[in-house]
Amino acid sequence: MLTPAAVSRFASPYLLCSWACRQIPKYFSYEEYHEMTDAELMDGHASGKRFILVAHPHGVFSYTGVCGAIATMSSTNGIGRKLATEVPTAAATVIRTFPLLKDLLGVFGVIDAAGPVLKKRLSRNRGSFVLYVGGIAELFETSAKRECCYLLQRKGFIKLAMRTGADVVPAYFFGNTAVLSVLSTGPLATLSRKLGMSVTLTWGLWGLPIPKPVKLIYTRGRPLGLPHIENPTDADVEEWHNKYVAQLKKLFDDYKHTHPLYADKELQFK
Repeated sequence: MLTPAAVSRFASPYLLCSWACRQIPKYFSYEEYHEMTDAELMDGHASGKRFILVAHPHGVFSYTGVCGAIATMSSTNGIGRKLATEVPTAAATVIRTFPLLKDLLGVFGVIDAAGPVLKKRLSRNRGSFVLYVGGIAELFETSAKRECCYLLQRKGFIKLAMRTGADVVPAYFFGNTAVLSVLSTGPLATLSRKLGMSVTLTWGLWGLPIPKPVKLIYTRGRPLGLPHIENPTDADVEEWHNKYVAQLKKLFDDYKHTHPLYADKELQFK
């Protein structure tokens, strides 16, 4: 059954602020380091600013994003119970058509990641959203020894932000790719890439698709400081995309020591 999106948004604070959901961050020993705080984000909204919170890496499922949502909704200094409408998450169109999955993700205020939809949202007041730029491709590029962001050819978010006068904020989710292991080759992996969602084999505890209690850390940098250019040139986009890549790399390097699995890892880009 496809529940109307409004129902999921209505249920969002009751579900995510429940006692049961508040145990999820504890299970993952969740931590966060925000150079741009939730309070600053909301102050920006109040003054008419909009932000694209660009999250990396994707993972089979963003448990770090889930923990972050629960934490900010339950905190007195967080975004609060209106997270689903204040800062929804953009997702591939195909995900929003699957029964149950669509309803599960709907509590986070999922919106369509299609360009025209995001442009329309950024043109409105309080139009911020979370965007996993690398998408499902990142899932198959990460290993125990390296982290990889699928970003070098993903420049549309920079152009979109510049055109609409929005800014971009980098976020790195340490542990997001370690909660579940994934079969990265074969026909199911190929199908996952084409669909834009994971339908390949995954496993965690005891060889089952049960999340491992891996430490999860949500790090967030400062806004990039994009200029508002209604018709940016390719050179404009390239310049600011390069600055974004450098800022994301710095964010990773500044905080990787906080996670025992990442101290010796290097962040690569494809």
